[in-house]
Amino acid sequence: MLLLNRLLTSLVLFPILSVVMFVVTLAIVGGVVGAQAAASNPKAKDYKSGYAAGHAAGYEVGKKYGSAILLGSFGVSAIASGTIPFTEVLPWCRRKPQPPPLPSI
Repeated sequence: MLLLNRLLTSLVLFPILSVVMFVVTLAIVGGVVGAQAAASNPKAKDYKSGYAAGHAAGYEVGKKYGSAILLGSFGVSAIASGTIPFTEVLPWCRRKPQPPPLPSI
């Protein structure tokens, strides 16, 4: 029964972790590249032009590296969703404590 709980937990965690990791990683990479592009663009004099340059750079990086980020997030979430239930971090995946053995007379 414990193995079934752990496997079901792993199956439920995988899609949740993969979506969260994909969105967060893509947002961070796009934000960093967009901020660098907006800061280094000499034509970006005000907020709107800097935003447009950063948005375009972030969009291009998403198109170029989106599939690699997706595969990476699938791999990391598969490892994490397999590891988390078996490390007994979650309370329903822990072993029940056994009573000590009776002393022999």
